[in-house]
Amino acid sequence: MFDDAEILGDLPHPRWPLHPAPRPFERLDGYVRRLAECYGTGVATFCRHGLGDAGEVGSLADDPSPRALERLSIGTGVPVHRLRNMTSRRCHARLMIEVRRLLREHPELVQQGCGEVPGQPRFLDGI
Repeated sequence: MFDDAEILGDLPHPRWPLHPAPRPFERLDGYVRRLAECYGTGVATFCRHGLGDAGEVGSLADDPSPRALERLSIGTGVPVHRLRNMTSRRCHARLMIEVRRLLREHPELVQQGCGEVPGQPRFLDGI
C-alpha cells in the first residue's frame, strides 16, 4: 500500500563522529582547521570530503557559502547563525565590543598599562 520511503521521508544526516564546539571568538576558518586536525587530515581534504567542495577553503574566513555553513551545521550540530557569526569581520566586531566592555568595567587595567599624557584626553574618554 505505502512505500517505505513515503512513510519515513528523508532521514536526518548524522553528525560527524568528532565535532568539538567552537571556542569563543574563534574564526570559522580556524574552527575548520581544528576539525581537520581532529580527523588527522589537511584542511583542503577535510573541506573536499566534509563540505563537498575544496574551493571553499579560501572563503571560509570572510564569505562562506550558505552550502558550506549548512554542511558544517549538519556535521557539527552548531547552528548556522552561530557559524555565520564566526567570519573574520563578525568575530572582530564581537571582540571589540567585549574589549570596550572590559575596559569600561575595569579602567584600572588601562591606567596600569599606560600613563596619561599631559594635554591629551584620557584613553578611556575616547572609547
